[in-house]
Formats: sequence, structure tokens, C-alpha cells
Amino acid sequence: MAADAVVADPQYAYASPGDHTVVSAVATKDWKVPNLSVMPLGDSITYGTGSSTGSGYRGELWNRLASHTDRLDFVGSERDGKLPDLDHEGHYGWKIGGLSNNIDRWLPAAQPNVVLLHIGTNDMHDPYRPDTAPRRLAELVDKILSAAPDMTVLVSSLVPSADADTQKRIETFNAAVPQLVAERQKKGLHVGYVDMGEVTTGDLDDDLHPKDSGYVKMAEAFSNGIARAAADGWIRQGVSIKAAPPARNALPGDYHVDINGDGRADYLVVQDNGSVKAWINKGGDGYGSWQQFGTFATGVGEPGRKVRFADINADGKADYLVLNDDGTVKAWINNGGTGHGGWIERGTFATGVGEPGSKVRFADINADGKADYLVVQKYGAVEAWLNNGGTGQGSWIERGTFVGRTGEPEDRIRFADINGDGKADYLAVQDDGSVRAWINKGTDGRGSWSELDPFADGFGEPGSKVRFADVNGDGKADYLTLQDNGVIRAWINDMGDGRAGWTERGIFATGVGEPGSKVRI
Repeated sequence: MAADAVVADPQYAYASPGDHTVVSAVATKDWKVPNLSVMPLGDSITYGTGSSTGSGYRGELWNRLASHTDRLDFVGSERDGKLPDLDHEGHYGWKIGGLSNNIDRWLPAAQPNVVLLHIGTNDMHDPYRPDTAPRRLAELVDKILSAAPDMTVLVSSLVPSADADTQKRIETFNAAVPQLVAERQKKGLHVGYVDMGEVTTGDLDDDLHPKDSGYVKMAEAFSNGIARAAADGWIRQGVSIKAAPPARNALPGDYHVDINGDGRADYLVVQDNGSVKAWINKGGDGYGSWQQFGTFATGVGEPGRKVRFADINADGKADYLVLNDDGTVKAWINNGGTGHGGWIERGTFATGVGEPGSKVRFADINADGKADYLVVQKYGAVEAWLNNGGTGQGSWIERGTFVGRTGEPEDRIRFADINGDGKADYLAVQDDGSVRAWINKGTDGRGSWSELDPFADGFGEPGSKVRFADVNGDGKADYLTLQDNGVIRAWINDMGDGRAGWTERGIFATGVGEPGSKVRI
């Protein structure tokens, strides 16, 4: 049948823009599959903000799908709303990147055969790099299909916004979605487009989130999309999904590794037995060189993997900490180091908060000069305890949630003062070495954040090699790459007027014959 004849015949419809596979309207009404395992994937709209039940489109969608399958299952790591199956993957406030960072772990755990994707609203609203959002959406779809080539992925346009500027960005974004879907269909991939054009601003509960009437329309659109995919034979009953990649080890939670209080980070080598050798930063190679300090610490009988450095008493010098697996911390105050004034044993500095040591970081979040006790939780959330002298020396002040979920994996999170205000900022190092940054605008350790876009695009090195330290004493953490042989390259942080800029310093340290895994800076 010719395409123009199909368009004129009401019993036929195209599956999606760019796809000229003909689907019978009767088939899309009477379809049935044995197993339908659906992952609703997105942000707070998928979560259900604005709906009377907290279910969003998921409740109505369940009702529409239930009669078309012998086994209906909504899947995901979150559970919310009022419907027969609460599972979903909707994350409040998240952008496209948050989903991309976690999807390769979610898919094998949930085992869907259909993914419903509505994401990009927060990228448009904030705005966060709206010009690159379609490309990032395409990369997310490709990441899903790389893990599961037989997956059916239905990508929707964004529902409208009542905010005029946001809506303009949404319109531009939506115009790009059908094309990225069509490109993947041409490759034989099961990617469909779902048009949310029936949702209007009259269906909104606020500037961004639908109310019940809008969610009913979303459910209808997704239901029709699934029906078209089923009629096309896209929905496979057994989708092979690659196993989740192994978890990466978080880097040591050091902060301001300045052992002599001159404001510049020094070069330390921690041995397996906890002893430490040090080289004082006199400007780095080519800019004043290094002064060999010798043995800075002989160790305290604990393995090097437990050793951390942070200034806990606000004298400007990094102290020697032992972070145990149960989150407890013992401390030795740096009084000049071995042979240069010695150490003052503090005993137990922190009794822990019931979280493992692998989650603990140290950073000064309230600009009092003392490193505080932070716990990095799932999806990059952070809980904080202010250092009021530490256990037995003034105790701790609990601050609760210091950073909400950003969607960044825990092992990517770093803390460093990048704008020189004395407060540690929140950084997320990506696999390609680029860095997302949130400036700490809070007072007295209470979180308030301003996202800096961009902070660093990376310099051709993987994120696993990236470190942050103030190497020139201007109060701002610089961007370093630490090689496996201990060599360090540096880019000086020239941030000003709220924007990042970099000056390449080249090789900052040639190394001392020790592997990079032992180096702290």
C-alpha cells in the first residue's frame, strides 16, 4: 500500500516520526504480550510531583496496560505513589546526566523490556547547557541500547512549562527529539517517539509539573507508544542486558595536604605501613622546585590505606588521621612532623556515625579552618557534621543533609575550595576528566548551592587521574592529573567573576620513583 494511501486510511497509522512502518490501528488497540516489564525513567515528572496520588502518569498507565499482558511489572530502584506497583526510576530534580551516570547499574538490576524516557525538563529550566541537551539525550539512549540492544526505548517530548523562557528552550529541545529517534530507527534499533503535545499549560500544577489531567494525557501517550511497539513486534520477552560495571574505589578523602602551613599543597608518599615521606612545595618543578623533607611520619601501626590528611585544628597544617573501616577516626596533630617538632596524639577524633569509612570525607564546609566530617551517600547526597573540636575536645554539630542527591556516583565526588572563600565546594569528576561544580553558598555549614557551568572540560586525561589542590597558595584549588608513575601535571585555577579559567603549568612534579597510588597532594 502506498504511503499516501495509508495516511488517507483511518485504520492505519505510522509508528513514529521518521518511521514508515505501517501499524494497524486495530492491532494497536487489541495488542497483547505475555510479559511487559516497564521502567518509567526520568525526573520528578516521572516520580509524580503535582499529582493527587503522587503516582504521576504511572497509575493511569498501569490501568491502561494491565489487560494487554499476562504479567505487568513496573521496575526501578525507587518506590512511590498509590498504584498496584510502585517501582519506578524517577528522580526529583535530576538532569539528563544523572540518568546517564546510573543507567548501566539500574538496567541489569531491574530487567525491563521497555523503557519510557521523559527527561530534560530540569536541563531546560535551570538552564543547564540547553544547547547540548539533545546530544546528551541521544547519548543516554545509546547507553541504554549499548547495554541492551534488544530493548524497546520510547523517548517522549517534554511537557510544556508555564515559564516563558523555559518554554522557549523546551520547544527547541522537543524539535530535535524526533530526529534522534529516527536516526536510531534507521539502524534497526527499537527506539520510538512519543509526542506529549496534548499536554498544555492548562494541565500544569505549577510551572513545570502536570496535575492529574496532564498525567492522564501522558499515560495515554505512553500507552499508545507501547501499543505501537507491541504491534511492530519490538517488545522482546527476554532482553539480554549487560552486567553492571564493577564499582570503582573512591579516592582517599584528603583535604588541603599542606604540611607546613604556607598555603601550598605538598607532595607526600604514603607507604603500606603508614609511614610518610614528604617534599615541600617551593613552587613545583620549573617554578622553585621542591625541598626534600624526609620522613614526615613514621606511622602509628596502621596500614597506609587508612591514612588521611586534613587540618582539624585550624592551624593551617594538615594533620595525620587514621580512618577505620567503621568510620571512626584517630588523629595526630601536626606539630611539625617527625624530626621537625613531632606529633601530638589526639586519640579518637570521631567515633563515627554508623557509616563505613569508605563513605567518609574531610573538608571545611563553613570556613572556620577546621575540616568537617562528611558522609557521601547514594547518588551523591552528603550528610555533614561540623568539627567543633572533635570527640572529647568540643564534640560535633550535626548538620544533616548538606547536599541533596545530584545523580552523581559516590566515587566521583570531591571537595575543594575552587573560588577562594574558604568553604569547600562540591565537585563531580566525570570519566573523561571534565568536572561539574557546585559553589558552596551556605552559612555555618548549611547547604546552599550555585552550579558553576562549566568548571572544567578536562584536559585529555581520565577522571581517575584527576586531583584538586592549591599548588600556588592563592586559596583556590587547582586541577591536577596524577600519573601512575607519580608525575603530576597542573592547570592553575584562574577563576574570577564566577567563571572558571585555566593556565597550564605543565609538569608540576616529576615524581620521586614511587607509584601514583601512594601519592597524596
